[in-house]
Amino acid sequence: MNTEQRVAVVTGAGRGIGREYALALARAGFAVAVADLSRAGLLETVGLIEKEQGRAAAFVADVSDQASMQQLAADVRSEFGTAHVLVNNAALYHSIRLDSQLDVDIEYWRKMFAVNVEGVLLCTQAFAPTMIGQHYGRIINQASVGAYLGGGGAYAVSKVALLGITQGFARELGKHGITVNAIAPGLVFTEATLATVPDAARDAMVNRAAIPIQGQPRDLTSALLFFASEESRWVTGQTLIVDGGISTRL
Repeated sequence: MNTEQRVAVVTGAGRGIGREYALALARAGFAVAVADLSRAGLLETVGLIEKEQGRAAAFVADVSDQASMQQLAADVRSEFGTAHVLVNNAALYHSIRLDSQLDVDIEYWRKMFAVNVEGVLLCTQAFAPTMIGQHYGRIINQASVGAYLGGGGAYAVSKVALLGITQGFARELGKHGITVNAIAPGLVFTEATLATVPDAARDAMVNRAAIPIQGQPRDLTSALLFFASEESRWVTGQTLIVDGGISTRL
């Protein structure tokens, strides 16, 4: 990939899938701005990138806070001059099937939407002016196969809303040379899923998939790099499901 040291921003990059995304982009030649609430996690991510001779910088930021997102965009411009790729990965996670809408705590519901939906809105709003000004950008949102499984619950519903935001921004920003797409992972084995999803539920999802293996963060990076590349210049408003075939076998 000829990136000419283009700049990518990855939110939620302190661990898990976000860290794997940041590493993949750095290996592809991008300078990477990594953002998260955890400074310790960010510094670990930056250290891994720098160990491989990549360029990265860490920014503590809260995607659910508008001022924080505006400050992040300003800090990235100050450090790198611009931003070419934005990966809206930061999210709160919960099992896509285990929480009930009948008795869900409304504050939990609002927090889930503040991060998973409003966070994508606020971060995209913060970085869009830079991309519009250079008539170029790649925005990649982290959705979930949960949006397609009909499981309900705050997490799954938030990811349904994210699909709508992705299509809306795609229509609005396409004329400015900016593509907006989403990746919808299946059950990927990370710290979050291991801590949240019971062993029996994880095993059941793996066994139900057309490809019955445990998904890993690295299984998502090919989709990420395609959406971040020049090869995807005529692809926008799309969601690529990367789930081992779980959604096709329900």
